[in-house]
Amino acid sequence: MASQELGSQNPAQSAAFTEQVQIPSMLSPSWEEPRTNTMCSTSTCDENGEKFDDEQVTKFLQECDGNTKRQVQYSDFNGLQEELSKVEHDCFPSFLYPIIQNIKDKHGDITEKSKLSNCAAHPTLVMFYTTIKEMNEVKEVKDFDISKLKVWRDAICDALQINMKAEFAKQHLMKIAYAYFDSKEFDQKNYDEKKRLEEDLGRISKKIELHEKCQSEAKNFNDKPLNTDLFP
Repeated sequence: MASQELGSQNPAQSAAFTEQVQIPSMLSPSWEEPRTNTMCSTSTCDENGEKFDDEQVTKFLQECDGNTKRQVQYSDFNGLQEELSKVEHDCFPSFLYPIIQNIKDKHGDITEKSKLSNCAAHPTLVMFYTTIKEMNEVKEVKDFDISKLKVWRDAICDALQINMKAEFAKQHLMKIAYAYFDSKEFDQKNYDEKKRLEEDLGRISKKIELHEKCQSEAKNFNDKPLNTDLFP
C-alpha cells in the first residue's frame, strides 16, 4: 500500500522517494485528555526528580495490549500538520520518505494484510511512520516524556489493530519504555525491604518445614502407643 500511495504522487516526489537515503536504523485504551507535543528541546527534560511509579508502568504496559480505540492525532507530532498541508491529499510528506524506505527494506510491505483501503489507512500510516521517525531520532530518555511515549504507543497500536505489520515497532517501543521508566528515581529501601522479607520468608519456610516433618512422623502413632516399632 505504501508504495502504491507514493506512486500516485507527482514525478518529483516519486523520484525523491525512490532515491536511497542512508539513515540510522531504529532496529540494531482508554480516552485521555489531549496531550501536548512533548519532544523535549532542552537537556533538563526528564530531570525533575520523578519517582519510579509501578502503577504507571503497569498501566502503560496493559494499554499496549488493549483493543480500545486510541485518540492519537496529527497535532501530537511536531510539525506534522504543517508538512501535510504542503502535499496532496493521501500523500506522504517528503520528510517521511527515508523512514518509509527503511521500513520497506527491513520489513517489506507492512500494509499488505491491512484491513483498510489505502485511503482509509492513510492517517494511521502517516502517524505510524512519523512515530518511527521520532523513535529513530531519540538518543536519550531525557529527549521525551511519558506523554510522548503514550503517543508512540497509541500510533503503533492503531497500526496493529488494522493488521499493519508493525510488531517490530512495538517491540522497540517496549525497550524504550523500559529504559524511560528505569531512569526514574527508585527508592533503594525497596531492595532492603525485599531482602528482609526474603529472610523472614526463609525463617517461616524452615519453621513450616519442621512442623510438617513433625506432623508426618506423628502419624505413625495414630491410635497406637508411642512404643510401637521400638522392637519390631
